[in-house]
Amino acid sequence: MSAAPLIRQEEATPRAPRRTPWAPIVVAAAAAALVAAAVSWWFFAGRQAIPDWERLTVLDLAAPAGDAFADETPWVVLQLSPARPGEQNTLRLSLEAPRGSPLPATEAASRIEALTARPLAADVASAENLVLRPEPGPDGALAAITPLDRAGWWQFRVEVAGADRPAEFHLMLPDPNINGPNAVPGFPSSAEAEAVIQRGLAATAALQSVRYTQWNADGAGNSSVSEHAVAVGGDGGEPSLTFRITGGMEAVIIGSTRWVKLLGDLGWQRQEGGAFIPPSEWGEEYTEATGFTLLGEETIDGEPTQLVAFVAPEQTEPRRRTVAWYLWWVGTETGQVRREAMVSRQHYMLNRFSGFNEPMQILPPEDGGTPAANPSTPQASPVP
Repeated sequence: MSAAPLIRQEEATPRAPRRTPWAPIVVAAAAAALVAAAVSWWFFAGRQAIPDWERLTVLDLAAPAGDAFADETPWVVLQLSPARPGEQNTLRLSLEAPRGSPLPATEAASRIEALTARPLAADVASAENLVLRPEPGPDGALAAITPLDRAGWWQFRVEVAGADRPAEFHLMLPDPNINGPNAVPGFPSSAEAEAVIQRGLAATAALQSVRYTQWNADGAGNSSVSEHAVAVGGDGGEPSLTFRITGGMEAVIIGSTRWVKLLGDLGWQRQEGGAFIPPSEWGEEYTEATGFTLLGEETIDGEPTQLVAFVAPEQTEPRRRTVAWYLWWVGTETGQVRREAMVSRQHYMLNRFSGFNEPMQILPPEDGGTPAANPSTPQASPVP
């Protein structure tokens, strides 16, 4: 949700070396946007015809098993093909160090403790976890073969010994980047599911502050994680935003001023003309969404949530937007969107939201930047 104003779907995500060097691409896209502004699944007649995309042959994703900014956190690499339900799908696993260096296959085999796959569906009986047992292949990578016999959203979870939490991947089967966007099943809308989404949109629009981490990947081996804090600026304060991305890039926007620190410790650059897109406008990314479908429940950060899937269709007017499939976790008590997954053209995303409406003060670098030799780190800290 909050990713939408930062990284639009009009253009495909550029390819780049794995993980750490992705930061310039993500920040450039973010800055440009900021400145510029199933119970079951069915194929059904009359679904939208979507222009075909460049196809991948293997889905290649990497996600951290814990805090992406911690030096000791391993990254799990998951490769999947052909990413079609009902066929023999091969899942390959390996581990990388935080900076993207592959770890020896023997270490990966000893540290990867479990791989589970779960179809997300309102029918609990048909959404049981598949516990897969990867075995070492001839190239040293761990591999498992399974039919994955349901179309729709799937959650893959990889547990790593010594890691803070499992690495998670939320994927759509058939995957549109391998099989084409028109291969994805259409599904009819439920009024109950749409009401849950509307509640989530209303809670988001009313936010005064929020924090979130965002995982992005292009499916071709490039991944990154960013941390964000947003304050609307009530009580006389100015609207503000700060974020940092794995690899070292950081940015702060307070009112119409922004500070950006690029890679290489070049100091902070101060610029005028920054723009802030408040949570009240984040919902514009989901205009004309359809196919609202309830997919069960899950407790997130202590709150029960309802999982709802929907699709934002292909658009050319008033601006071009590529079709995107979304999955929301909406709190049953607060209505807050606690997580959001998305799959689109060369773009996979997972947002984890927290700190809803907590008092927050976002501060600029102490020296004001332009540039600074030893800049201080901007802060987004709770107000006592």
